[in-house]
Amino acid sequence: MKNKWISIVLLWPILASPSYGQEVGCEAAKARFLNFDGKCISKIASNNCVNLDITDSYDFEGKEFTFKWDMGDGTILEGLNVNHCYDNPGLYVARLSLEDPITKAVIQEEAEIDVIIKGSFELIMSQLSDVRTDIEENASFTLDYPDSAYQIKYTYWDFGDGNFSCEESPNYSYSKTGTYYRSLLVRLESAIDQVVLCASDSVSVKLADPTAGLLTDAIGQIVIDSRFLEDKPTYFLMKKRGETYQEVEGQDELTGNATYRIITYRGNLIYDSKDVNVPDGADLKAVQTVISGKTTQLAKESPSKLNAMFFELDQNELSRKIKKILDDNVELLLNLPMMEVEIGVYTTSGGSYAKGVALSIKRAQLIKQYMVDEGVAADRIKVSSPQTSRSLINSCLTGSNCDYVDEALNRRADFKLKMRR
Repeated sequence: MKNKWISIVLLWPILASPSYGQEVGCEAAKARFLNFDGKCISKIASNNCVNLDITDSYDFEGKEFTFKWDMGDGTILEGLNVNHCYDNPGLYVARLSLEDPITKAVIQEEAEIDVIIKGSFELIMSQLSDVRTDIEENASFTLDYPDSAYQIKYTYWDFGDGNFSCEESPNYSYSKTGTYYRSLLVRLESAIDQVVLCASDSVSVKLADPTAGLLTDAIGQIVIDSRFLEDKPTYFLMKKRGETYQEVEGQDELTGNATYRIITYRGNLIYDSKDVNVPDGADLKAVQTVISGKTTQLAKESPSKLNAMFFELDQNELSRKIKKILDDNVELLLNLPMMEVEIGVYTTSGGSYAKGVALSIKRAQLIKQYMVDEGVAADRIKVSSPQTSRSLINSCLTGSNCDYVDEALNRRADFKLKMRR
């Protein structure tokens, strides 16, 4: 037989990835990360099956042979095209032998194929929440991989602000507010294999509250009127630039000869310091002292509020009483140009659901138009869909037996504050 070995087709196994280089320093790791053009993923599913196909790899010259595969785990298979699934990850050597069925002559180890069965891998970055400027957070991850044969060779963190680390679990802080995109690369090695995994996420960074949450704690303890208004307390420090207010992005922006505004809101409640003037020549500590003092004063007061309004049964117009409430809400919003509002309008649970939705939308349109006519820009007013934001105050649901008072509480419009973006 003339041997015309060409190839062995491996359809299923995950084989070793190309070499990613020897152990390197952090700067070199950064350069390799930035230039990495391979397919890098966060999860590799377990794949323990292999297909060995030599159908087109021999010229038999009219002779017949028996093809036997020793798969390396004690399994013997026969044929030109064989499939096999291994029980455990590892390196296996599949050896092919040929036997003449007439003479019983055997050609041992006509071919040897290294097959690497990896098992499963998954890299998960630990999520960060409520990240604040200049406050250290720990960057960490969890990593699932087959067994102790693999070791982490190195890790590389890119924090998205031009800084990076090669520590496995570094502590890091952002100096500016904004949204940053973190990336993590982890390389594992065993004696026979290399695996590169990547993961990424986004981090929203807000300015650190110099009073350590005094206002957010105060507003967080106030009972909110409805489930629609439930929201996380949010703190902002604004700086006046010309006629507008912009969020302070870092401590380097806290300077003298400037006007600041402290905003903390939750649902329909808001603490607003109005303009806080800091004299020329004030250093960072002096600015923080002024802001902290004003914050302490605010926390002793009651927050301002966008008031809810209530409709009579099947009412589809704005009464004098409702307009008076809207006038007060408009006045508050006009003094808060950095804020927008989301309106949630609801009806009672009885009657036709479709009719209730249509009536809610009609009332919301009337409220929005009235507020626009009174000077609030239309793009500052969002109307929440009653079909997707059903937030009754009580447990009155369709078909329930609620009294008139309970049902009346749900024929209402609520106003939820948000920072404009």
